[in-house]
Amino acid sequence: MKSNDGFTLLESLVSLTIISSLLLLLLQSLNISIFQLKKTDTTVLAASLSRSLLSEIGVIHPLQRGEISGRIGNIANWSATISKRPLFFDDRAPEQAGVMAYDVALEITIQNSQYKFYTVKNTINGNLR
Repeated sequence: MKSNDGFTLLESLVSLTIISSLLLLLLQSLNISIFQLKKTDTTVLAASLSRSLLSEIGVIHPLQRGEISGRIGNIANWSATISKRPLFFDDRAPEQAGVMAYDVALEITIQNSQYKFYTVKNTINGNLR
């Protein structure tokens, strides 16, 4: 008479295959989560740098038409394009009214990823507002 106290080799292999497949799916989803976390971290860094750079434009960097660029340590490259924005609030020319508005387009490159930010800066009688 034969005893059925253990598992057969086939049952053991099937259970190991199922366990390894589940572990593979778990590791794959973990890898995707890590990638998304890195991408989010880079996006937050770009937004923080853009906020700092946009506040410098008109204070450290002159607020005039053209393009300026630079490098932030070994973290990122940036370039900003400044253009005049037409104002239609008065019959007078904006220069006569003392009000000038500028569109600022900022592009930051971090680890081969490009991020673009836009804002409007205005001056009243030559003073940044």
